[in-house]
Amino acid sequence: MPTFDNVLVTGNQLIQQDLHVNGNETVQVNLNVNGSQTIQGDLQINGNQSIVNSLATGADVDAGGSLWSNYRVGVSNQPVLPAGGFSLQQIRFFATGAASQAGLMLKGTDGLDYVLFIDVSSGTPSLAIQPA
Repeated sequence: MPTFDNVLVTGNQLIQQDLHVNGNETVQVNLNVNGSQTIQGDLQINGNQSIVNSLATGADVDAGGSLWSNYRVGVSNQPVLPAGGFSLQQIRFFATGAASQAGLMLKGTDGLDYVLFIDVSSGTPSLAIQPA
């Protein structure tokens, strides 16, 4: 297998098998990998990256824009109850939504998109839902 200190690709790069990076990887435009991609350091993408199957991370995924999934965005750790008591809260539904509302967008059984967010306008945090 050839070994290079630096590789500069000025056009497209298509990898039919696996890509292993032991340091950091910076992609200025698009990266398409048909096999596996293993990165030991950091991955920074300034363009787009499409993942057909799954993305597994041992830490956080920070997205400066939107993070989309055709199925689920999940958490594998089990939540724990915080110390102290709790108070009963209601879920608030806002029939008209604010444009570009920040929150978790989920598709409803009616096929429409809804945004979940935390409303603290009453002084007590409540789960809120609005149409996207």
